Amino acid sequence: MKKIFLFIIISMITFCVSAQNLYIGSFYVTTQDEEKLYGDGNDKWTTRRTYICDMFNFEQPDVLGLQSATSSQISNMVLRMSSYAAAGDILYKKTIELADSGHVSDMPEGSTCSWAKLQKDGSTFYVFNVFFSTDNSIATTSATRVIAAISEINTENLPFFIVGNLGGNEKKNAYTRLNARYYDCYRKASVISAEYGTVNNFDLAANHSADRFDFVFTSKTVTTQAYGQLQYAYYTKESDGSYKRRLPSTHFPVMAKVTL
Repeated sequence: MKKIFLFIIISMITFCVSAQNLYIGSFYVTTQDEEKLYGDGNDKWTTRRTYICDMFNFEQPDVLGLQSATSSQISNMVLRMSSYAAAGDILYKKTIELADSGHVSDMPEGSTCSWAKLQKDGSTFYVFNVFFSTDNSIATTSATRVIAAISEINTENLPFFIVGNLGGNEKKNAYTRLNARYYDCYRKASVISAEYGTVNNFDLAANHSADRFDFVFTSKTVTTQAYGQLQYAYYTKESDGSYKRRLPSTHFPVMAKVTL
């Protein structure tokens, strides 16, 4: 009996040591050209970038995939988020080692997928950051290409994540194809804080739909503890002296707490 008890204790300790917790997310930044299409014209990058960076400096995700972001915007973020480095459009803590990175070739025009192979405390995993066209046919083909690319790149069969914007909601084929093979953290988490859809268009007063365009998927070896949508806001002083509450981007960041 003592030997059995000792074996259980050792097994539990081994599991705790080997299990790796990660906080990972996706954020649609909104380019300076795109921001002109929404809001009242005062949702400018030069103002909102400070609040975006402070939001993530507080949240401290291990990895964050960015979409709709220029190289200049990413540089701005890394400058203020001094504990992070960038592999293209994937931000990761400097305490995490970058083993390799690149872009998926042969993606349909209008869609992109970057990837990074990362190591945290002895655990190695891949992150695939996607940004699909809003055209349903192109997005569907893009999802098929990403599925194939994961097998091509992740030859070691390591844990992996797909984060990003699919160009459409859960009713579209791009989502259906990915969800058939991988876990959607929103659907697997025991704790969920996400009352709205992921698109807000800088509009606090809008009757937002429940449609999700932004996702965090995991390979089926990963366990999801919690999933959340960050709904931070900030205030600007207007020309009449009043203050207006604003949103950091046209999309809410979506985040997941997982264990490898």
